[in-house]
Amino acid sequence: MRSVAATLVVAAAAAAVLTGCSPAGPPTPGGHPSLAPSSTPTPVPSAFSTAVPQSAATVQPAPAVAAPTRIAVDWAGVTATVRPEGVDDQGAMALPPDPRVAGWYRFGAAPSSTEGTVVIAAHVDAVGYGVGPFAHLQDVPTGTAVTITDADGAETRWRIDSVTLLEKRGLPWASVFRTDGDRRLVLVTCGGAFDSSTHHYESNLVITAAPA
Repeated sequence: MRSVAATLVVAAAAAAVLTGCSPAGPPTPGGHPSLAPSSTPTPVPSAFSTAVPQSAATVQPAPAVAAPTRIAVDWAGVTATVRPEGVDDQGAMALPPDPRVAGWYRFGAAPSSTEGTVVIAAHVDAVGYGVGPFAHLQDVPTGTAVTITDADGAETRWRIDSVTLLEKRGLPWASVFRTDGDRRLVLVTCGGAFDSSTHHYESNLVITAAPA
């Protein structure tokens, strides 16, 4: 089985980069996924949205697994509330507007899943909110422990094995948003230089972790 680090290297070698905190990419073919449990393939976002997520009032499915509610990284006091997110009108993964709140991709793996990738992403900062906790992850060392607590109160432990800053050039999304393969955790936020002309960061910080 391929390691977490090897999987990320393969993705990067394919000129792949996550685009969180950048403008949303092209719409996902077929539009929004069904919100009812089904056997259809997991929708693959085309980017990470910068827009305020649409209201969940009419799109909240019955959860099949316990959603993560909190993440804690044993580094610089990094903790954040986590809430489920799907895809927005542009086919991008929606993100909470407040950088103190991270989004979990609810169509992917959950922390308690026996396989697949748990994707948790957050803005590094935002106008009106300030800097979020994920901004401190740029210097997190490998080997650092991550604890995720879910809605049932269960905790899963992970250990960071790679921290990579990648320029935004588009990613083969299926290599990250997986419901199969080895269990892994991927954390995403923005990083690198800030382009004042576009008001977006030029890179993404991509952190991978394996079960501890």
